[in-house]
Amino acid sequence: MPGYPYAPYNPYQQQPGVPQAGHQRPKRRNLGRIFAQALTLVALVVLAFFGGWFAHQLFGNSFSTPSSTDSRAYSNLIQQAWNVIDQHYVDRKAVNYKNMSYAAIRSMVDSLKDRGHTRFMTPEEVQSENQQLSGKFIGIGIYLHQDPKTKDLSIASTIPGAPAEGAGLKRGDILLSVNGQDVRGKDTTAVSTLIKGEAGTSVTIKVQRPGQNQPLTFKIERKEINVPNVILHYIPEEHVAHIQIVQFTNGVSDQLRDALQQAKDKGAKKYILDLRDNPGGYLNEATQIASMFVKSGNVLIEKDSSGRETPVPVTGNTIDTQSTLVVLINTNSASAAEIVTAALKDNNRAFVIGDPHTFGTGTVLQQYSLSDGSAILLGIQEWLTPKGKFIRDNGVEPNQVVKLPDSSAPLTPADENSGNYSLQKILSSGDTQLIAALKYLQNH
Repeated sequence: MPGYPYAPYNPYQQQPGVPQAGHQRPKRRNLGRIFAQALTLVALVVLAFFGGWFAHQLFGNSFSTPSSTDSRAYSNLIQQAWNVIDQHYVDRKAVNYKNMSYAAIRSMVDSLKDRGHTRFMTPEEVQSENQQLSGKFIGIGIYLHQDPKTKDLSIASTIPGAPAEGAGLKRGDILLSVNGQDVRGKDTTAVSTLIKGEAGTSVTIKVQRPGQNQPLTFKIERKEINVPNVILHYIPEEHVAHIQIVQFTNGVSDQLRDALQQAKDKGAKKYILDLRDNPGGYLNEATQIASMFVKSGNVLIEKDSSGRETPVPVTGNTIDTQSTLVVLINTNSASAAEIVTAALKDNNRAFVIGDPHTFGTGTVLQQYSLSDGSAILLGIQEWLTPKGKFIRDNGVEPNQVVKLPDSSAPLTPADENSGNYSLQKILSSGDTQLIAALKYLQNH
């Protein structure tokens, strides 16, 4: 992804942020934060969702002085306003210099209208983002889904081997309280905040399990969790591998390479690459993944402020350029996920199925660290699809539009593995997008 179209989903959504390209390390990924998504990785594992990708290149703290007359004049205006407040505001207890600084920076960034991409991050948010992209989290390891009508928060799935799974939490459990605090009706962000904590500490969660009369209470110790960002489910009846990329974290291309080999060893002849709710990640990872399937051509085109366009070609390190491939997307597929989708679509390598469009990232982000550990993720380039389309706001359109019912959540390979899903069970799951992918593969 060019830069840091950073955005996101917490692993299953995990619901989360990217042409980003790395915290970087050189240009950042475009992780633009992923707004209300249906699934959220609670880190407990839940860190914010990012929709974007890092470009792997760090500009550091090299700031130049204002270059234009207007720039100098208005930067002085800001200083004047600061001084007036500092010297004359009557309620001295209300004068908080940190809050004033952060509010001013956020307002400047928001005025650029680079939705979901260019943004300000506090030191805590920088740390969380670094942790998210490393693929490791402190938490209990659950994915949450919020019913759009009832607002009930239920467990979409647990991370294999994580504390939540070991304690006995199961898919479908409805959260009632966290540490004694009622969470019914609260959103995933508020609940994830309650679940978060340091490694070695415990959290008590009360759930209502469907089919049981009495609530169940679990006391779970938080631990560091290595989150798998590539998950495979093999469907032997169709020789199809359903592979989800949760987020384009560091090393995810190696994970996909291993998953593809495992799928082939099992007998896979066709593939579903599931990028739904993928918020993005590192640009170099997106480039490597697109290159696995495309023999020649471009992954994307970078465009700078002068209008100069620079193609980013595939690497030549292919894995499979022939097998039938379907890519699944939704409106939460962002940044790096959009880059891979557009690369495979424009190069006629994959058939894309899903929502009418993806999130619509289009900026290459660069991280600029500030003196207190906060940072600005700034759009320094735009990126275009291989055919030259600028997707910001409009997103990548699928070859076949298939919407998921409001009452359903995407069926992930983790769900399929934990539930021992057969082909027939998948076809009756209600995941219309996955079902459409299987039907397409049956005919191609």
